[in-house]
Amino acid sequence: MQERPITERIETYRDSYSQLYEGLKWKADKHTLMMIAAMYVTNSKEFHLKKYLDIAEYIKDNVGAFSYLKSAQRFSIAATLDTTTDDGKTNFHRFIEIYEKLIKNGFSRNAYSYIAAGTLLKVEPIRIDEIVQKTGDIYKGMKGNHFFLTSSSDYPLASILALCENDAEAIVNNVEEYYQALQEKGFSSGNDLQFLSHILALDSEHIPDAKAQQCWEIKELLHKANLKTKKVYYPYVGMLSFLENKESVINDLLVINEELNRDKLFKWNKEINFMMSVLFLMSSMTVMGDAARTGLTISIEALIQAQQAAMTASITAATVAASSSNGNT
Repeated sequence: MQERPITERIETYRDSYSQLYEGLKWKADKHTLMMIAAMYVTNSKEFHLKKYLDIAEYIKDNVGAFSYLKSAQRFSIAATLDTTTDDGKTNFHRFIEIYEKLIKNGFSRNAYSYIAAGTLLKVEPIRIDEIVQKTGDIYKGMKGNHFFLTSSSDYPLASILALCENDAEAIVNNVEEYYQALQEKGFSSGNDLQFLSHILALDSEHIPDAKAQQCWEIKELLHKANLKTKKVYYPYVGMLSFLENKESVINDLLVINEELNRDKLFKWNKEINFMMSVLFLMSSMTVMGDAARTGLTISIEALIQAQQAAMTASITAATVAASSSNGNT
């Protein structure tokens, strides 16, 4: 699929979401369906409902009775397979092999390990053992620097960082340099700042202090435009720092965000709409150098994978709460 204007991307997103909602409204929550629709748009992949549902059903039929992939998570994994490979069913078995390699390397058997495995589908088979080892080393380094902030929800970020050219130690050190530089610029410490430092570390061409200054400037511009500046949006500030003409970009972002907020399908999901606005704006940028474009593509993937992780966590928490309120153990 060729690059298209943002208006066409939004229309495609709307159409894909409508199809997903009709087909899965009793099986997956709206936020997950929004994310899945966005995966097709940002990967410039045509959405075909029947093909997608066939992959999701194939996953369900080829996992054990107690697998996480019997749950609604299979729908996001099906989208990962469909948007990043040429044959979702065939590559599902390679996906499971990667997942098992992550488990042998110390990862827990949980939803986040599946998401991490999905990010490594693009790795050449001859390099997969090396990258899995590197993923584990990066995660251990992250844990060493921020023991209480780092958890299994960071598995996907570790796997994406492992795709960078530098060795694991250099990557972890770079992440920490960004974290400290951002703190000095007034960004609040915590999980969201750690995520932002990961996003920025994907681009090795900038100096942490200079990049932190750019992020602060963008945060201020978002605030003046009455757009989102809460801690949870820190990673999206990092995404916008890839662009040079900041004022113009914020104006474009405001237009996209308002259009989504007016849409009857999405108007009750304003926080997700802001995130989607950033993704659509950034994925439409074509006038960029190769290095920046590569970093941007990886960053978009990082945000989507992390969004999967966040939604998985919220769905799991809601399920546990419902179970407790019903008196189940």
